[in-house]
Amino acid sequence: MCAENVLTEEETRTCLVCTITENVRHHFGSTTCLACASFFRRTVSLNIQYICKQSNTCPVSYAVRSGCRSCRFQNCLRAGMKTNMVRGKRDLNKVPKYVRESIRQGNDMIVRDYATSTFETLHGFSRREPSPEPEEVLNLLNITADQLLEYYLELNEKEPFPLSRISLDVFFQLNHQNQTESNLICNHCPGTDLLNSEDLGILFQYTSFANLWLDALWDQIHMEEENQENLNNENPEQRFFNEFISHFYHNVGNSLRALQLDIVEYAVLKSFVIWKLGVVDFSTTLKIVAQEHYLGITVALTEYYKSEKNMDQFEIALRIADLTLLLGPIFNSYREMINLYEKLQDKFEFLKFSMPEERNRSMDL
Repeated sequence: MCAENVLTEEETRTCLVCTITENVRHHFGSTTCLACASFFRRTVSLNIQYICKQSNTCPVSYAVRSGCRSCRFQNCLRAGMKTNMVRGKRDLNKVPKYVRESIRQGNDMIVRDYATSTFETLHGFSRREPSPEPEEVLNLLNITADQLLEYYLELNEKEPFPLSRISLDVFFQLNHQNQTESNLICNHCPGTDLLNSEDLGILFQYTSFANLWLDALWDQIHMEEENQENLNNENPEQRFFNEFISHFYHNVGNSLRALQLDIVEYAVLKSFVIWKLGVVDFSTTLKIVAQEHYLGITVALTEYYKSEKNMDQFEIALRIADLTLLLGPIFNSYREMINLYEKLQDKFEFLKFSMPEERNRSMDL
């Protein structure tokens, strides 16, 4: 997440690829949303060619972005996105397994089939025995477990912004950008169409925390250097801010680092934080939708552990338990963040930890 990317003026733009109107900016020579820009960057930088089985006539919109990747990429090109503006991957250790294997085999292009919302197509996670039956759709969310996991993986396709780069000076811009992104998640996360404005306001709080602070911590622990504590305590606000970051890094970061999560596991953890961290505050409807997310994401994670990690049931249960136990210290840090925002609110009026008014109004219609 980059502070420089914050929109400085209020204007409505439409993504020329999927037609969404939120979080839309200029990317790769065209006007697109962040999700479509990330998809285009990944496809071009990894030199992936998708194949459509429907004569390239599949619908492409924000409601079905996880559908046919071939048609989505063709929409990107028709929208004017330029492949020569995408830089290649510099660190091959950070690309998916199937890409590394293809490069080692001397292939110049990775060809994937059209069913891209599955482990096999998007991440190269081959199953030992493909099931002849279609995967069961989660009734409330109207997607499969694999598609749900892919949704959370896509949430992490953004520019890294590690914890050590967050200072009080740039926090206003970061918080503004975070509210925009969190609002987008609450608008389009599977199942949120079932929630009323009050439920969405609660969900927005935990989404905002995960999207800014948890993501920054995740970025930080993947840097070579340790978090550098800011010792500038010239004023109370700066001291409170620095103390929160220090506590967060040591109380949660050390545990997160020790578990050595991969990107799939982190995507699952982020979903837990969004949907499970505040369960005591949830209404009955919100609890039901949250449980559907939890069940779907754990089904997908279990399949990933079996096929990619070759883990048995006991190892899988222990690993998921380790992820769940992280919610304790994370919740403590969430409460510390609330206290920090309350202390800073007198000076920074923008720190009102609630859903943007436009979202509340639209959901009440």
